[in-house]
Amino acid sequence: RMISKTLKVGLFSALAAMTLVTSCEKPAPTGPVEEGPQEKHGLMMEYIDSTVSPREDFYRFANGGYLNKTEIPAEESRWGVFSELRESNTLKIKGIMEDAAATKGPKGSVEQLIGDYYETAMDSAAIEELGVKAIQEDLDRIDGVQSTLDLAPLLASFHRRGISGGFSFGIGQDAKNSERYIPNLYQGGKGLPDRDYYLDDSPKRTEIREKYIVYLTTILELAGETKESADAIAAKSLEMETEMAKNSMAIVEMRNPDLTYNIQSLDDLKKNTPTFNWEAYFKTVGLKSTDGDINVGMPDFFIGFEKMLNDYSLQEWKDYLKTSLLRSTSDDLSNDFVQANFDFYQKTLSGTEKMKVRWKRVVEGGNWGLGFALGKKYTEKYFSANAKKIALDMVDNILEVMKDRLAELDWMSQETKDQAIHKVSTIMPKIGYPDKWRDYSKMDIGSDSYIKNAFAINEFGFQYSLDKMDKPVDKTEWGMPPQIVNAYYNPSKNEIVFPAGILQAPFFDEHVDAAMNYGGFGAVIGHELIHAFDDQGSMFDADGNLRNWWTEADRKNFEERAEVVRKQYSEYEVADSLFINGQLTLGENIADIHGLQMSYWAWERSLKGKPAPEDKDGYTPQQRFF
Repeated sequence: RMISKTLKVGLFSALAAMTLVTSCEKPAPTGPVEEGPQEKHGLMMEYIDSTVSPREDFYRFANGGYLNKTEIPAEESRWGVFSELRESNTLKIKGIMEDAAATKGPKGSVEQLIGDYYETAMDSAAIEELGVKAIQEDLDRIDGVQSTLDLAPLLASFHRRGISGGFSFGIGQDAKNSERYIPNLYQGGKGLPDRDYYLDDSPKRTEIREKYIVYLTTILELAGETKESADAIAAKSLEMETEMAKNSMAIVEMRNPDLTYNIQSLDDLKKNTPTFNWEAYFKTVGLKSTDGDINVGMPDFFIGFEKMLNDYSLQEWKDYLKTSLLRSTSDDLSNDFVQANFDFYQKTLSGTEKMKVRWKRVVEGGNWGLGFALGKKYTEKYFSANAKKIALDMVDNILEVMKDRLAELDWMSQETKDQAIHKVSTIMPKIGYPDKWRDYSKMDIGSDSYIKNAFAINEFGFQYSLDKMDKPVDKTEWGMPPQIVNAYYNPSKNEIVFPAGILQAPFFDEHVDAAMNYGGFGAVIGHELIHAFDDQGSMFDADGNLRNWWTEADRKNFEERAEVVRKQYSEYEVADSLFINGQLTLGENIADIHGLQMSYWAWERSLKGKPAPEDKDGYTPQQRFF
């Protein structure tokens, strides 16, 4: 098994030669962890393989020692520095959750919400005793559907609580008017990762579909269906999902925001899908007004959805919704359901050999649903003001370098340069954690049922988005909790966001020299910044609107250069006859190449007027950067 080069597609691979927060050879602690394993600072020399020429294979040179000594843990599908940092954070979040459970805070307090979630999720005996009865009310609602019109409020109830079915609905910024929120309808309702899993007849994808059928059959039997009935329902559900896949937009097409922006009114929607009761759906889902615009991301999918409503019987739709309910909740039910979910989604699809222990699964689930409640406590305990200041200075420096480099481009006209530089000038950097914390007091979490709490968390998040309608866009809001080990660029807000979770070694370390921080975290900053100018981000202007701000000649020059990158990456063979999809990964590849360059130039800029840095660990500052 190969060690994963990175766990976020697009970030660079030489990071393993730098500080690691945890060691994969150490067993995970069983109790609360305050500070995590002992940290080291600087280059981890034992992770470098100096027997390899960096000119011939830099990746093996920088990471060979790490690759030679590290194995992917049985409960992981891939492993690398991202994984080890996330593992360290998981231990810290576990401690926060256990402290909250012990505190027993007053109703509605962060301590009560976190504590009750953790205790009910860890109460495996109660979950086992309840079994499929945990979702019996929803199973009964499906059985009670009397006509196709009844499907709409049922799906709305499902979508509010994070249950898959039919299509997807959500609230987001209007891509062409970033000052407002609008409802969005998208393709959805399928249990496999992408449409090609249904339509590709290669031996591997065929085998996956066969195992998917086994999974659906298993959870249907666990829910009380006979073997014969479960086989028939699973086969029909796969047929219906395959039809949805045929109507779906391909993943590469979805990278083009122009293709997924299709404004319709409710009347337009009803004209194209008259069989579906949209008034009942929007009323039950909680949308207060249906007078405004609705973005129907994939119109062909909904035209196909209308046809399916008429082509399949009501009983077939009810059976499909039963499988959707079961696969959406199987990871939260009794162990036999959890095991079936793991066997397919983790073992078959991802190659994971062993299920994670319960507390890890609980912590990882709560890390998003209660993300900002946990994040506030996490940053108070583990993130320093000095780290935030250093990181912000680095971001400011890289933004200035980006403007300088844009001014020097020889293939872009002054008109477009001015627009590009203005876009960089208006980018909002967010570092560490938000200035305003999310209010969770209306989240209805109690101590009686884990599945009720799981639904309550999903419904709270759904309602939180719905409540944005008809309100000004809050540009200070964060889309990712601060303890998450990741970073992002959001084109609609023209912002680059770096949570506290990634502001740790090996990416960032306030105790090391600037060369290492720019080579690590600086490359992350540059990567996210360049997303503002990749094949997708470049289609949005400084105000976050989907608008062509390029001259025709400049855009042509951009596309020609992007095509070179697409072609180069498409020729990389990952495994036997498996090549990178250069069009699908184009944005990440552009961000990698130029993000690293931007950070290097920014590091050089930071040295002006200062004494030349000394060699360390046998390497020059330039070598330490890389």
